[in-house]
Amino acid sequence: MSLQRRILLYLLVCAPLVWALGLAVSVNRAQHEVNELFDTAMIQLARQMQATLHFSESGTAAPVPSAGSQGEADVRDLAIAVWDAQGRLLLSDREGVELTRRPDAAGFVVDEIQGEAWRVYYLQSAGGEWLVAAGQKIEERDELVFSLTASQIVPWLLLLPVLLAAMVWAVRRALLPVRQLTAELQARDAADLHP
Repeated sequence: MSLQRRILLYLLVCAPLVWALGLAVSVNRAQHEVNELFDTAMIQLARQMQATLHFSESGTAAPVPSAGSQGEADVRDLAIAVWDAQGRLLLSDREGVELTRRPDAAGFVVDEIQGEAWRVYYLQSAGGEWLVAAGQKIEERDELVFSLTASQIVPWLLLLPVLLAAMVWAVRRALLPVRQLTAELQARDAADLHP
């Protein structure tokens, strides 16, 4: 195998591998950032809910007012619930979705609700009067990560063949003097000893 072919083979194999490694790192970082963003929002939601809970004489929580039109927001993938110390559900903003009551939980838990994975943040009140849970479907987060990385992948996928073609051209151009010397030496007589 010629030197040029060997170099091209290495480059054409290594460049896509390095590209794929970069893509994996990019997806991992995007997932980390998305989780951090949504986790912070869920912590704030749970803290705000805990701070604004108003109990009536009967010991039930005030109903959550309807948010009206949500516009582009997809609130079907979010849920919040509040339980009292006896485990009674005082508030749930979603019909048909019941977050799991976990009285000993604190912080984030991945839970399966109706066959789907949810990330749920649990916040216990200081006196133990109630437990607040704010949850979100993990699929929603994965969808955002996919959208972010897809918007980056498409241009790179389109540019990868251009990059590979440019590398082939550069290697051939760089090795042109070697190819010319090879052709000149092959054309000489075996007895020709000129430099």
